[in-house]
Order: sequence, then C-alpha cells, then structure tokens
Amino acid sequence: MAAINPPAWMQAGSYPARTDRLVISALLGYPGFLVDEATPTRIRQGVKPSYQNQQLKVRPAPTPNMTVIVSAGFAFIDQHDAGGQGTYVCANDGDVNLTVDPAGGAGQFRRDCVVASVYDAETAGSVSEWRLEVIKGTYASTAGGATRPSLPPNAQILADVTLAPNQTSIATANVLDVRQFSVALGGIQPITASTDMNRPHPGQVRYRWDTDTFVYGRADGSTVNLLQSGGASLIGQEQYARKTVDTTLNTTTSTNDPHLTLPVAANAEYTLDGLLFVLGGDFAADIKISYAYPSGAQLHFTGPGPHPALTSGGSGDGEFVARQSPDGIATTIGYASSTSRLGIPLSGVLITGGTAGTFTLQWGVVNSGNAAITVRVPSYIALKRRA
Repeated sequence: MAAINPPAWMQAGSYPARTDRLVISALLGYPGFLVDEATPTRIRQGVKPSYQNQQLKVRPAPTPNMTVIVSAGFAFIDQHDAGGQGTYVCANDGDVNLTVDPAGGAGQFRRDCVVASVYDAETAGSVSEWRLEVIKGTYASTAGGATRPSLPPNAQILADVTLAPNQTSIATANVLDVRQFSVALGGIQPITASTDMNRPHPGQVRYRWDTDTFVYGRADGSTVNLLQSGGASLIGQEQYARKTVDTTLNTTTSTNDPHLTLPVAANAEYTLDGLLFVLGGDFAADIKISYAYPSGAQLHFTGPGPHPALTSGGSGDGEFVARQSPDGIATTIGYASSTSRLGIPLSGVLITGGTAGTFTLQWGVVNSGNAAITVRVPSYIALKRRA
C-alpha cells in the first residue's frame, strides 16, 4: 500500500468519491479486531447508536406474517471489495417492509439474515446503491444445524431470522438482534459483553448494556472495567443500587432481583450494606434471600430475625444468623413475611478472587403455594470497597 493522493480538500484538486469516504473513515472509531490491523483505513462498521438503540432495528409485523420491518436509521459500512476505499454512509428515513421466503417442509429449518448491503459499480458489478435485504439461508435437518448464509462483501448484518418447518408467520422469538454499533472517535461504544471488541485501542471506552458497566482498552489489547481499574485508588468508593419499581414473585427458586446488582473487581474486598422493604400477601409465604457473585469469591453475610428455623445450625425468631460461602454453611436465609411492610437489614463482607463480575441479590418465597412476596421501592444494596 502507499500514500493515498490527493489529500482531502487540496486547492484546485480533483477528488473521487473515495476521498470523502476516507474522511468519514478517519472520524469513526477504531475497528478493535486483530484482522484489521493490516488494513488501517478500515473502521468498525455498524449502526449509529441512539436512545434504546432503535436505529435499523428489525421487528416482526404487527400482525405476524412472512415479513419483517426495519426501522429508520443510519449505518456506516466499510468497503471490502478493495482495500483503502473508505466507508459508506447509508440512511433510511422510515420503516421498510421486507419479505421472507416461505419456510421449508417437514424436517427443514433455515436461518436467514437481514442486512444493509452496499453495491458499488466502481469496484464490482454494475449497480451503485445500498439495500435493506433478506439473504436466504440453506435448509438444515435441525434448528441447531441451520447456519447463516454467505453475505454480500459490503454488508452490515442487522438480524437473524430463524424458521421452522412449515412456519407461516414470523414472531418476536424468531428475530435475533445482532447489530453492532459504531461511533465517532472518542465516542462511547454501546455493546454487549459477549460481542465486545477483542483489541480496543488504549483508552477506548465502551458501555456494555447487558451488564450496565463501562469498560476501556489497555495498551496490551485487554479490557478493564472502569470500576475495577484503579486498584488502591478505588478503596473507599461506594456503589449503590436501589429498586425503582416494585417486584413481585411467587416462586421458590432464588431469582436475581432486576435492580439490585453491582459490578465487582477481581482480588478486592467489599462491605455489604442494604435494606429491603418486603410485603407478603399472607404470613405463611416467607421470603428467602441469597446472593450471586463471581466464581472464587467468598461471601460472609448476616441478617436479623424474625425468620423461621433453618435446617443448618437452627435458629429461633429474633436471632442474628450468619452465613458463610466458603465453608459449606447454607448461603440462604429465610425470613417471615407479613401483610404489613417489613424492613430487613442486610450486612456482610465480600472477598473476590481472580474473577471480576457482578454481585446480585437473589430472593424467592420459602413456602410454595402461598401468596406472593413483593420487594418494594426504595429497597437498596450498597458495596463499599475496603481493599
């Protein structure tokens, strides 16, 4: 490869469309993938992020049939027909309906892909346009065997659409959102933990919306949680999560609370503080409380009564009961419920091992078949880092 001339906006110069595309490429985020290191003009193509990430989102028709709808939005699509050609900007200003080919017969499963594709006669073919289109997959004898089809070279995948034999309509469960997002240099990339970049540039910040955490890239290509990066400088920092909506459960399965979760660092120590406001439909349901945390961590926690007698160690109403994760003592505490709102204080110590992750309060009912339990606003948990 060589220097690309003329540079953009030189006086009295003559410029191909490629020059404008390269200007756009220069302003967009680093690709973050090892394969692109040898092609420095490439960018991480993707959809422009927005509130709730609705741009170019694929969804079923309101009355399900064999079509899908792609919403309005922008996409940045890199040129892959030839190297050093820059990035296309593709805009869609309203909903677009796309038809999905009929499903196969008995024993035929299929995975189609909804994509935004650029076709440029300057480098390949005879058409110069971009399209929203459905690329049809090949049939397989099982759902797990159905794979994505080959995609056009200059395409940004938006969604997978799975089809079962003799299927006559597409529902929400058939549409898997697989968009990736691109931002300008210095912008914060919205992304999931499972699809994050494997080589972000040093200092590149991303927001993982599935874990509600911010991470950044280091010089060695690794990723660090922003709340885990400061080592001793984060000692004394407190994190806080509160319920914003009441949650009601009637299951004996310990369930992650949708609000009471916090990120934790590896090789750290935290003190736990919290208060739950609990309302039971009757006196017999009772609530049980436990926690989920990274592998290798130790949790020592306690809580006051009233609570029912427990099978491990035993206890009576009104006593304080301690539970400890590393020595085999049961890590769930049960409490009596009431038709009046009760307050349950939480306290403990969390010591993490070599694995970072999240700390989440879990709860359920002790006695099945009774009325549901509600954990109410403004219940909260807090973690304060000590080491």
